Amino acid sequence: MYELPIRRLRIYDKPKIISHFNSLDSEALTSRFGASISTACIQSYLSGIFDNAALVFGAFPDSCLRGVGELRILPDNRAHVAEAAFTVETEWQDRGIGDALLSRIITAARNRGIREVHMLCLATNQKMRRLAAKHDAELSLLTGQVEATLTAPWPTPLSIAEEISGEYHAMARAILSWPSMNQRTG
Repeated sequence: MYELPIRRLRIYDKPKIISHFNSLDSEALTSRFGASISTACIQSYLSGIFDNAALVFGAFPDSCLRGVGELRILPDNRAHVAEAAFTVETEWQDRGIGDALLSRIITAARNRGIREVHMLCLATNQKMRRLAAKHDAELSLLTGQVEATLTAPWPTPLSIAEEISGEYHAMARAILSWPSMNQRTG
């Protein structure tokens, strides 16, 4: 099995993130935000995607951004709690991208001392429910939604090395793919 390139996204990746969200169909957007949402609301959300020290990760299975995972530390929370959210383009779902993004987010949370990661999804979103259960999340049914609570273990030197190694490999793959991308566009 090949290693899925996932790297932390930075402010200079914002055009890729905007393009990714613009490529999502209405079902994927409803799954991400828990309700139908207007284009203006999405653009407003994307304008602040890096606010409040959010960690944003991207999956690049074919050298293009196909999935985005976000980890947001909840403000004024001394219990080290964060929220996670994902989007994966419909045609790229069921290929392990969500699983790989969640694994990376759990590692990032762990290495920052975050003990709990919460995810909300629609009660009808079986894919997210299975993904959360696969990662040993505690599931709670709310009105029309399911809240998944993941408990992150304490950081270790190995978990820190895993995060650094993942970033290094994803960046190396991105750099190696630059000439071929330039040939296609030029």
